[in-house]
Amino acid sequence: MRQADVFTLLFRRNQDAILRATDGLIHSDSLLQLPGNSNCLNWVLGHVAVYRDAMLAGICQPGLVDASERKLYNYGSKRIVAGSEAVRLERLLEVLEDGFEALSGWLESNPARLEDSTPLDLDIRRGATVTEHFAVLCWHESNHIGELHALRELALLQA
Repeated sequence: MRQADVFTLLFRRNQDAILRATDGLIHSDSLLQLPGNSNCLNWVLGHVAVYRDAMLAGICQPGLVDASERKLYNYGSKRIVAGSEAVRLERLLEVLEDGFEALSGWLESNPARLEDSTPLDLDIRRGATVTEHFAVLCWHESNHIGELHALRELALLQA
């Protein structure tokens, strides 16, 4: 299997998991918190969107999350809880789908460019190959996607 196909498969599985986890949920469901110092579903989705933008930056493609949204979901941002400023669930799902489509399309059109270097001014994985950049950020995304199942169950319990 080609490297581009592996990344496309991982992105598709993650995108499908996002859709399954959010099916039938509304914005207020996305703000529910598990006990302890955990993230809500809204923050997880926003955080994944920010890091999909980082993947797009690694292939010199425009990002989809604006600066005010990025501030809410970047590494080290404040927890989002009911009553906090948060991006609407519908918007997050749209951005995640658009990011998935952009990354998948690029991989289909440019598989030989996976060994190119990422831009030197990139904050994450400076000067790495696109393959290295995608591998690290795809792992990061998959790690957070693993949080969604419990957050969906919490929302269903509250219904």
